[in-house]
Amino acid sequence: MSPKKITRPLDLYVRVSRVGGREGDSFISPELQEEKCRALAKARGLEVGQVFIDLDRSGGKMDRPEFKKMLARIESGVSGGVIVARIDRFARTLIGGLSAIEDIEKAGGVVLTADGEFDSSTATGELVLSIMLSLAQFELRRISEQWEDAKEKARARGIHIGAARAGYVRQEDGRLAEHSEYIEAVKQAFALRARGGSWKETADLLSAAGVPTSKSGGAARPWTRQATRNVIQNIAYREDEGGPIPVWQWKKAQPKKGEARVRGEGHVLGAGLVRCSVCGAAMHKSSNGARYQILRCDTSGGGHPTISYETARDYICSLAFAHVGPMRRSRPGDDESERKALRLAVEEAEAEFEQMREMLGVAPPADSRPSMGLTDAKAALAEFEAAADVPLGLGDFLTPVGVREEFEKMAVPEQRRVLRSIINRVVLSPGRRGDPGDRIEVEFTDGSRWPAEQGEVPVVTS
Repeated sequence: MSPKKITRPLDLYVRVSRVGGREGDSFISPELQEEKCRALAKARGLEVGQVFIDLDRSGGKMDRPEFKKMLARIESGVSGGVIVARIDRFARTLIGGLSAIEDIEKAGGVVLTADGEFDSSTATGELVLSIMLSLAQFELRRISEQWEDAKEKARARGIHIGAARAGYVRQEDGRLAEHSEYIEAVKQAFALRARGGSWKETADLLSAAGVPTSKSGGAARPWTRQATRNVIQNIAYREDEGGPIPVWQWKKAQPKKGEARVRGEGHVLGAGLVRCSVCGAAMHKSSNGARYQILRCDTSGGGHPTISYETARDYICSLAFAHVGPMRRSRPGDDESERKALRLAVEEAEAEFEQMREMLGVAPPADSRPSMGLTDAKAALAEFEAAADVPLGLGDFLTPVGVREEFEKMAVPEQRRVLRSIINRVVLSPGRRGDPGDRIEVEFTDGSRWPAEQGEVPVVTS
């Protein structure tokens, strides 16, 4: 069977794990690798695209800068595949290498080696790839089993797997011991949550006490809400699991049913803050079938008011801040400090992952704590970076920009608490589109109203 027809240029990939002081038959210089790849392309009449070179990069790691650029060109259809001098220049890890080859195949690309040992454009190469992928699945199961066995043996010796949790220090024998100062702060954090404290308040407490996170290597770092939540939900702190926290207090500190997660659920005008002037029922956020969302009540029948959610949100928040004057909620650090903390968390998670790999001799599987911790850390940073790129809206021009920026950084439950401390309730009346001030009436917590000449706010009947 003839080889698969290659119609697009093929990129060349060159990798050297360590450049300095290398010699001998096993060492292929970057120049020689590129020369061999170009020779193969010329012999087969293939067009060469770009050349990607990773120097001082291990083949055991798939997160290589130039390697990722090469893959991106193939997946986007710009390149028809890649040529490498030898298959070990592509990767030295079976699972990672085969996964990348499979992605290239799915994108319609090919992988060729200049030494002729691998060519996915031929029927034989496809058969070899199929066999290797089956072996990779077997290897994944074997690694997972080895990982579980290694953890069980370590636990049997009393060794704690992973970084020391907050409030503890790792002893020379690998066992954990309470840190006299930090463990008290952790106890106070559980007590605060049990009394109804927010995630931000609890994070502030741990930050103020200088408690290191489980991934900070013993150094004091600002606590994020997610890191705080991870501590509070860790069952190892319970007394019946050998921890210092009474079971009843641990349970009471846990997230309540329906409580918003770190990045928030629900909306800032929820929980009955805005009421219908016709029936007094709470207004809910919903879609009207178009691109935008509205506030409406659930009472059947006509005549009940609706309004664009974004319009109502910006207007009500602006009234709230204007009523109390310039107001800023303090928080540890600013945008840049939180960004640095999240980036540091990624670095620490990567270090923990590599530490476990070296300690146990096998790479942690995808569902292990180190792998999941690294994935979560990267996801939190990505979410923060995405949120930081969102431009300011109309509401940011209706109130002091600094105030609105600080407000927007809060989780939704905290935003609702701020508004509830300023506004007792809001009543929306029916009317056509136009100035929302013609339809919105506000009763503030200090007893004043807006507009000042309005009548009584309808009594809520349900």
